[in-house]
Amino acid sequence: MKIAAITAEFNPLHNGHLRLLCAVKEELAPDLILVLLGGDVTQRGELALFDKYTRAKHAVKAGADIVLELPQIFASSCAERFADAAVKTLSSIDAEEKYICFGSECGDLSAIENAAKILNDEPEEISEEMRALLEMGCSYPSARAQAFLHYAAARNISVADPTLPNNILAIEYLRSALKRGGVTPYTLMRNGAYQNSVVGEKEPSASALRRAFFEGAPTESYLPAMPEYVAKDLAAVGKTDHFSPLLLYRLSTISAEGLKRINDVTEGIENRILRLAKESKDVSSLVKAVSTKRYTEARVSRILVSTLLGVTKLAFGSEIEGPPYYKVLAVKKEKTNLLSLLSRTGQVITGETEAKESGRFAAGIDAKAHEIYAIAKEDPDIECGMLVL
Repeated sequence: MKIAAITAEFNPLHNGHLRLLCAVKEELAPDLILVLLGGDVTQRGELALFDKYTRAKHAVKAGADIVLELPQIFASSCAERFADAAVKTLSSIDAEEKYICFGSECGDLSAIENAAKILNDEPEEISEEMRALLEMGCSYPSARAQAFLHYAAARNISVADPTLPNNILAIEYLRSALKRGGVTPYTLMRNGAYQNSVVGEKEPSASALRRAFFEGAPTESYLPAMPEYVAKDLAAVGKTDHFSPLLLYRLSTISAEGLKRINDVTEGIENRILRLAKESKDVSSLVKAVSTKRYTEARVSRILVSTLLGVTKLAFGSEIEGPPYYKVLAVKKEKTNLLSLLSRTGQVITGETEAKESGRFAAGIDAKAHEIYAIAKEDPDIECGMLVL
């Protein structure tokens, strides 16, 4: 069997995603198209526009045969852990050929692989320049990217630009694939800028589409950029979001010592978070207040999500190399035999109640995030089990 896997949030699914799905189908001709879908909380630490089951339905309508949930603890983690969780899941499935498929600004696998090889065995020269740039006042991401690019340029090595968001994930997919083995990369060059605010173009970014929706832009300016079935569901999406009060309440109930145990909390940032939480009206203002050159807004957002979900350093670390499980969100009715294929190499979970009772910490967090999503969005009728479409 040949499996082609696409990792995505589909927040929302748009024309660019369709182009990738079509290219994968035509160029790789896989027996199975698998989507590894980010959960109810995105990598940026925000609630997704649609719940995970709605986005899984969109994925199947777009051509996926089966949709698995990327464990929430990694789906709202840094690029390295996000990408590695996807490669780990794919590599564990019993199939002869396995492709990890993704878009990139670079579009050149050799340049992406060059970058991955350098970062997998990071030279001391990069670390030294990073330290110097940090002392000069550069932010951590900027210092790392500059040091990396200087190293590659000095040695005339062609590498993907690590400052571009799709390239960042592409490099991490390759880093993980090189370490874990058994997975072949495939990339498609992205059209347009990741954060392009122009929604009138053929393939605007998902962030541009979300911004247009929440800012009340004319629907004709952004609906053509997505399939009709996504546009139809978007028309029914409410803008209610009680995520901020839920998270701020959680911060009011946790001690500094408790927060110190949460994943990615270091260097006393727990005291800064708790102090500023008392002065913040919502999560957005708290993130801006807490962030520093060392702690970017994205990192602070991820820490807050981990706090709400109760993801400690110890639990997170134990799941990185823990045995695989497959949380099935949706499957084509003619492909339900795939569940037996998955069961050969890991635990198959098909609903939120089953996830809570599975004995797996990460699966329990998947279910907890889904419950929080339903509360925050005031959606008591939210789907809670595998869709057969």
